[in-house]
Formats: sequence, C-alpha cells, structure tokens
Amino acid sequence: MNLEAAWGAGQHQEGLAWCLERLGQSPASDLLLLRYALEFALELGQEGAFLEQFPGLTQNPGPEIQALLSQIAWQRGQLSQALELAQQAYQQSPGFLTAYALATATFLRSPHEAERWLREALRQAEAAGQPQRAVQAAAALALLEVALGVYAQAEVWAAWGLRVAESIGLKHPSLRNTLNIAWGYAQILGGRLEVPPPLEIKHPDALLAQGDFWLALGQAEAALEAYATMDDQLSPIRARRLPILARKVRALLELGRLEEALVLGLEARVLGTETLDTFRDWGELAYLLPVSLLNPSEAVEPLAELLGRFLRRPSAPRAAMAALHLARAYLSLGLEARARATLAEASWALEGLSAEGRAFLAGPTAFFREVFGLLEPAPKLRLHFLGGETVWLEGAPLQLTPRHREILVALVLNPAGLSAEQLALRVWGEGGRPEVAKAEVQRLRQRLPLVVGRPYRLSGRVWADFVELRERLLRGNLQGAMALYGGPLLPGSEAPVVTEAREETSSLLKKTLLSQGAIQQAFELAMQEEDPEFWQAILTQLHPGDPRRVLLEARWQRFWSAV
Repeated sequence: MNLEAAWGAGQHQEGLAWCLERLGQSPASDLLLLRYALEFALELGQEGAFLEQFPGLTQNPGPEIQALLSQIAWQRGQLSQALELAQQAYQQSPGFLTAYALATATFLRSPHEAERWLREALRQAEAAGQPQRAVQAAAALALLEVALGVYAQAEVWAAWGLRVAESIGLKHPSLRNTLNIAWGYAQILGGRLEVPPPLEIKHPDALLAQGDFWLALGQAEAALEAYATMDDQLSPIRARRLPILARKVRALLELGRLEEALVLGLEARVLGTETLDTFRDWGELAYLLPVSLLNPSEAVEPLAELLGRFLRRPSAPRAAMAALHLARAYLSLGLEARARATLAEASWALEGLSAEGRAFLAGPTAFFREVFGLLEPAPKLRLHFLGGETVWLEGAPLQLTPRHREILVALVLNPAGLSAEQLALRVWGEGGRPEVAKAEVQRLRQRLPLVVGRPYRLSGRVWADFVELRERLLRGNLQGAMALYGGPLLPGSEAPVVTEAREETSSLLKKTLLSQGAIQQAFELAMQEEDPEFWQAILTQLHPGDPRRVLLEARWQRFWSAV
C-alpha cells in the first residue's frame, strides 16, 4: 500500500489496519510503518489506544514519530512537553512533519512564530515534492491568518490550497474541510459570504463551522440547531464543549432570547474553571456576552480583562467580539470616551472586518448600532508590507510591481506630497531621474486612481501596517505592535525610502522590546536577524543558566567566525 497516497485519500481506517497487520509480524522493525500507523490513528482519534498497544514507541522514536508525539502532547494540554519534543525532532531532521509540529507547539505562545514554522513546513513540502503536505500547510496557514485577523490572506491561502487539492485529486476529508472552513470565515468577516461552502458534516469542526455560516447568513435558528447537534455528539469533555456553548449563546442573542443566553453562559463559565486558558476564556466570553447587554456595569471590568488576554494572545475574532461588547457596555453607562478608547485599543482586530463581519461577531444590530457608528469608515487603500507585499483597494486585492509598492511607501510617509525630483531621489536614489519617476507614477495611476499629482500624493483614507506599527510603538502599545509585526518592511526592496524606514522601524521595535523587558519576544526576533548588537543586548538581560543564551552565543560565534 502507498501509505502517503492512502493518507491523502482519507483512507485512514484502511491504512491503519494495513499497518497494524504488518506490525503484528515484527512490531518494532519498521519506523516508517509505525509513523504512518500513528498518523492514521491520530486522524481517527485512536492515538491513545495505539500508544497502549505500542508502549515502547515513546522510547527513542525517530524524529517524525517524535513530531507526531508532540502533536498528541499538545492536544492533551502538555504544552511544554509538546514544544520540547517538536524542537528535538526538528533539530534531528528538518522536514515538513517536524516543522509542522513546531508550528502547532508554538501557536499558543506566539502565533507569529507558528506562522513562520508553517511557512517553513510549506517550503519543506514543496522542496520534497509533496503537494498533499503543501495543502496541509496551506490549510493551517489559512486558519492561523483568521486568528491573526488577516482575513484577506486567509482567503488567499484557503483558495490556493483548494486549487492544489483539486489539481492532485486530494480526497482527505478533514483537510478539505479545514480549507473550506477557513475560506468561509474569511468570506464572513470580509462581508462576502453568499452561500456556505461545502463541508463533510460528519467531522465535528465542520458542524460547528456550518452553524457559524448559517448565523452569518441570518439563519440563527439553523445555527442553533447545528450547535446543539454537535453538543450532543461530543464526548463529555468540558474543554471541548466551551466553544460550542459560546456559539449557542451568540445565536440566542441574535434571536433575542437574552435570559436563556445568560443561563447557558453561566454554565459555560462554571465549566471553564480550571481548564486551559484558551478554553476558560471561551467560557468567560459566553457568560459576559449576555451580561454586557443585561447588566453592563457588571460586565465592564471582567470584559476589559478578557479583552486584554485576547489582544495578547492574539485572537482577532474573539478580541473583536469582546471589544464590541465592552464598547457597547461603556456606551450604556454613558462612557463614550472609554468606548472609543476600547475600540482604538482593539483596532488591529477590528480594522479588517466588514460591516457584516462586525455584525456577525457582535450581535443584533439594534444593540450595536451606536458602537458601529463610532468605528471609522474602512480605508480605501490598505498596505500590508511588513514581511509581505499585499495591497488592497476597496476590499479587493491589487497586484502591483515592486517599484510601484516602493512609490506607495514614499507617498504614505510623505502625506503632504512629493515632487518628481523628490520622489526620484527617495525611490531610485542619487541616480534617479525625475522623468523616470513621472512615467512610473503615470503607470501606477492607471492601476490606482488614488494617486494624484502636483505634488504626487495619495487621496482618500490610507492604512499602512508599517505606519500603524510605528504609532503603536510610540504609544507604548507593544502588544498591539507585535500582533501587527509580520517581518521587515518590503524585505526585498533596496529603495532608499524603504531601507531607511525599515531600519528605523526595526530599531524602534528592538528598543521597545528591550525597554519593556519583553525578553522572549526579543529573543524570537533576534533569532531571525543578523544583529550582533541586539544579541548582545539580550544576553545582558538573560540569566547565566538561561538555555536561550546557548542559542544566541552560538549565533554570535558563527557570525564572527564568518566575518
């Protein structure tokens, strides 16, 4: 049997049976058989029984088996063990499965770090000629981008993964579900969902997502029925119920059944006690949603604490939901200034949402009309240039050349406008010619009418992540800045205006990390950059026995030995 093909075809029960039959003849002789058998068992939710059948599997496993054991530990809430296993596995054998395990293990600690590992997993899959695994990485990236509030990118990854899956005939049901779920959420939050995407409903996550899709389409009764069906089907594990209870509460709010929602929310809050933070917060959110509408004075303090946790994690949809309800509670108490401050604090989680997306997360429009009125109109032009090169014009992606993106950076950083001579100097450098700048701007204006002349500038409201990052850092909002930071500004550009802004942003970010004592985040950034001064600054703040010192000192030695 071609085990990789069986995995991609969703033949997990058949694959597991085939592996077990051969392992029964020589249980420990074939690590490849053990690896696929364990992966099939994971897909089927039978990993516990499999590990009982092969108790010696945890002793000196190969790196790919160790990566799967890391994912099992993560599912069981053993986060430190999961991270340690994943790190060891990747160090032994860098590849798709070990990088994917590291992405899973680092997600709760740092979603941006998880994103980098997923991109590494994708690179490994493509380098190894494994399109099925590339689809797996794309599916995880799509869901992660939803959590980070980058809904447009989530939609791109989901659509790309679905296209590859179709081209190779991928039948894996949960992978296709994940891609369709991520695509659907991106459509909901971007205000473009017209019909629910196709889902394999026998998978629990698909039933939950289907309820969300019905709710977004205004069919709250159908949504409530889907949530109730899933609640009945699940095994009685508290943590698994909490996201479902929160959704049932949200559907009841839409139906105007606030007292029922409060009773169910209280149940979720009690059941969430002593669970992992991410599940406990679901229970807390389920309780506070109806309380914010029925008794706002009781809700404001715990909602503010909960919002802070969502912003630190980050979890964009839940942060947006908490912020909208907290702002509504403040408005009910006559505290408009606090409502505005709350929406500003959560701006990174709200700014990517359409009006329909906000309504989906918040609740009945009648309750939130005043809150929505406080939110500024969405900018016409959005630039996501930190670690990427995405341009959005009025909600639609706009493909531009690298030179045009550099011109946009120059215009955004000089809102009063630039002459042709000034633009040529900032984008092309000392050898830049005004007539070349004029010709290039004319070509850009054919794609982007917001560019006007005399002097060259941008009309209309523009949002740029590199500008927003600087403003957050200057306000001391490090958590909000790190939630936004995806990497250096236009990494491949050598235009003077870009390199200057890139260096300024990097310097400001590093100084803020060090001044606020955010050592773990500083360490993660340092491991991505060649900056000995920054490494040294971090080393001075690490205790002598800190294991991170070993990694930094090793980079230091490699750097200077290569000079």
